[in-house]
Parts: sequence; C-alpha cells; structure tokens
Amino acid sequence: MITSPISLITAKELPTDKVRAVAEQFASVLVSQMFEEMEKSVVKSSVIPQSSAEKWYKQWLMNVYSQEATKKQLKPLVDMIALQLGNGKYKK
Repeated sequence: MITSPISLITAKELPTDKVRAVAEQFASVLVSQMFEEMEKSVVKSSVIPQSSAEKWYKQWLMNVYSQEATKKQLKPLVDMIALQLGNGKYKK
C-alpha cells in the first residue's frame, strides 16, 4: 500500500500557521494555473511578436496576481484547503 507523505503527519504535528501557509500556496498554484489557461484562450496577433522577456513578465505578473487574490479574495477557498490538510482540526 502506497502512503503519501502528508498522511504520515498527524494534525497535531502541524501548527495552524503552517497549515494556513501551505493552503495559501496550494490555492495560489491553482489560481495561477487558471490564469495561464485563461491567457491561452486569448487570440494572439502575429503583427507584433512577443519577446521572451514579455512572456516571462506576464508569467511573473500572473503569479503575483494569484498570490494576492489568494490572500485577499479567496480566503474561503484557503480555509477549506486548510481544513482538509489539518484533518478537520484547523481553526481560523
């Protein structure tokens, strides 16, 4: 039977601030992937080619947006993830 590393840690071993930080990071990755998929749906023009620096900047900006959205507007999502990670013992 294969066990995940998370299942080997009990909720008592995880401080709530660490659970919250991991939940925020996980939610931020989800939102960042969502932004990337949304950006793929935008029609691109071949009139002005996109440089590699511009691509890097857009990716960095989407990561910053996802982190800020997770910290401010997506607190209920972070709370649900933290509750799951903390085996139901997470408190806000």
